Amino acid sequence: MKGQRFDINDAFIQEVSSALDENKPIRRRFTGWGRLHIDRKLPFLCIYRRPQNSREKGTDELILGQANYILVDEVRAKTAVFKKLLQCIAIKTEKAFGAFLFLELWSQDHQQPVPNSQSALQFQIYTDAENPPLNILEATENALLGIEFNDVNPELTLDYGANSYPNHMTTLNVSQLNSPSNWYWMGVALTPVFRDGNKTLPYEMKRIHLGITRAFRQIFYAFIHKYTTHTPKHYHELGKRSITSIVLQTDKKLAEIKDNFDILFHVTPVNVPEVWTAFSNSQFLKTPIFKYRPRPIDPDQLKRQLYAIKIEQIDDPALTHIFHTQRQEISQLLTMIGDRNTSNFMYGSLQVFGGVDDVLLGEAKNILNCLSVQSPSFTGEKLSASELAKRAKRLIADYRKQNADFNYTVEIRNDLPGIMVSSGKLLIGSTLSLHQETIEATLAHEVSTHILTHFNGRAQPFQQFHSGMQNYEAAQEGLAVLAEYFVGNLHSGRLRTIAARVVAVDAMVQGADFIQVFRLLIDEWYFSNEQAFHITMRVFRGGGFTKDAVYLKGLLEVVDYLKTDGEFMLLFVGKIGLQHIPFVKELRWRNLLKKSQVTPNYIDSKLFESKMTRLKKSVSILNLIKGNTQ
Repeated sequence: MKGQRFDINDAFIQEVSSALDENKPIRRRFTGWGRLHIDRKLPFLCIYRRPQNSREKGTDELILGQANYILVDEVRAKTAVFKKLLQCIAIKTEKAFGAFLFLELWSQDHQQPVPNSQSALQFQIYTDAENPPLNILEATENALLGIEFNDVNPELTLDYGANSYPNHMTTLNVSQLNSPSNWYWMGVALTPVFRDGNKTLPYEMKRIHLGITRAFRQIFYAFIHKYTTHTPKHYHELGKRSITSIVLQTDKKLAEIKDNFDILFHVTPVNVPEVWTAFSNSQFLKTPIFKYRPRPIDPDQLKRQLYAIKIEQIDDPALTHIFHTQRQEISQLLTMIGDRNTSNFMYGSLQVFGGVDDVLLGEAKNILNCLSVQSPSFTGEKLSASELAKRAKRLIADYRKQNADFNYTVEIRNDLPGIMVSSGKLLIGSTLSLHQETIEATLAHEVSTHILTHFNGRAQPFQQFHSGMQNYEAAQEGLAVLAEYFVGNLHSGRLRTIAARVVAVDAMVQGADFIQVFRLLIDEWYFSNEQAFHITMRVFRGGGFTKDAVYLKGLLEVVDYLKTDGEFMLLFVGKIGLQHIPFVKELRWRNLLKKSQVTPNYIDSKLFESKMTRLKKSVSILNLIKGNTQ
């Protein structure tokens, strides 16, 4: 049926009727131009009529994010069979809900000045004079006024009855449909500030599409609560629930390209122990030279695949935004891989991970000034990489009791200086040894956060949840550090190290070289030679890796999120940033998000409850340190 087009006739109307009876989605394109999209049985329908002989562009696209809509040309809209189709949709739906609303959108047909950064959206609301939906007019005004565009408040007028139809067209209201009194019609006209002549402006279109989609859902939400028996809890419940093939294909292609590489794996040196020895032997005077793994990918080829993905064909503005930002970041990461070990690498890192602002730098310096320089005194023995691997495997097996599919491998490697998660695998450097007291925190960070969110993300209908959404790293690393706190092992030395990374990143971005940053950490912040080396190595790897600043940044942001009653478990649905929370909630209201399959093993303990209470009452990040009451 893909590519097939349909005439509006009695047979087509019967097909629509049957689909509504069974509450099944129906998506059909009309011969010539137009389409019908019914996601499910809901008491509303968006309408756009394209004027005859018009080259108008863009207005029809503004309603494509709605669950139920119809696009039709002016000639077809005048036919009796079209009105019969509208009657069929309203009758079948009104029986289930008790009322029905037709909401028509069009562009004002007048000479429009060339849009600029100060152009304001202008709306005019029209209602049927005989039977206006009075109880939702205020909600309609508020919804439209809430659309953000150019930082200028929209302008709005209301018109009862007069000229209640698109310019040059006949009226289309419910009185024409021999409708009962519980059918309503409302029209919204807007100035086409998303066009310059006959050319659509893509950035303006995206913003207005997102705003109209949200505003119309809010209007439908108000209508449903005022006029029907349905009681949705949130306006996002009225969004689309069916996922089209183009959405799934786009999601899959983006994830496949991103799964081809791991930026952390590509920028982590393979010769750290040898470099440390040589650097130490040079009395810390000779700049280290790091070696890296071969790059098995061609960034240019992957970029060609990336930009061949037709994201613009997706009509859901929320998903379109997520996919666009994801593609942008993947492209930037590929550029970084191509620029590895060059002066350009740091600038790419700043684009992806950001730098250090004054507030973050102030927090880092406050931590370094307030916490004791003396390292925590651990009494337990140090455990080898093989023992750490055994503990990790036991924890993974424990999570498998929650879900039998929680199958992840642990691998000890000779070419890693520490521990990391890559493509769902836990990789441990063969020379790594950790104090026994820090093992639980390390596993909470790597397994109970990074691997767990990968698993939960893999279970979601969208693969971006496991490959990692754009700019997710701050929230992910902040959550991982917080996991160390929740298991009772976030010690002062660990927080000082995280703060020192921020200071080191800032110094590097300001122009300091490797040895200058190394000396800064020793002379001003009193780190040992080996500690300073490893912090500096992490920051300078690849050519300047600013990601290390996001650990503290993310920790502060996640703590603030939880203090304002942010939902903790929502952070485990996949690899998301705090900026994605509204999107995640929207998907949940639309029944497009699955509940987390596995939850962190520490959340059921009394320790977790007391730690969460302490966190929410804390006035400083320093209060999270074990034994610190500041």
